[in-house]
Amino acid sequence: MREYLPLATQCLMAGVFASASFGKLRSREDFGRFVTTVRKLTMREGASTVRIAAAFAALETLTAVLIAVPATARIGFGLASALLTVFIGVVFRAVRGRVFAECGCFGRHGSVMSYPLLLRNAALLAIAVTGAVLAAPVSPLGLAGHALALAAGIVAASALLRYYDHAVTAVLMRFRPKAGT
Repeated sequence: MREYLPLATQCLMAGVFASASFGKLRSREDFGRFVTTVRKLTMREGASTVRIAAAFAALETLTAVLIAVPATARIGFGLASALLTVFIGVVFRAVRGRVFAECGCFGRHGSVMSYPLLLRNAALLAIAVTGAVLAAPVSPLGLAGHALALAAGIVAASALLRYYDHAVTAVLMRFRPKAGT
């Protein structure tokens, strides 16, 4: 069982970064939504925001590919850790500066910059660091099993990313003080 933990982290993180990249690059509208987020967060206009957005989408694509391949997974996890550290800093700055922006992280499934988003990114950073430590240069499942595990990781990552905000909202609403108390 212990030999499958590196594969689980690899599949989940490859799925997260593949979902992020796909969500931004799926359509012109989705990429435009992300460019709008970059404009709000950088307070810049013009072509530089498009270049910044394109660079992040390209880095996320590269990260997903590097993590997915066992021989380059450690490099991919390192890149994932660096990107997540940047994302945590950006979200923290936005929350503290009261910049109202959707993250646009996953295309149509954007989240408002918030402390729960910080928590999600911190959890993903912990998984990425764990993956970097545990990464194995060879998959325990062989090529076909590895491909199937990666596909399952993309599905799991998509579900996590799609329903995270709903779960946070449900938890926060449960603990919200009732009117008149």
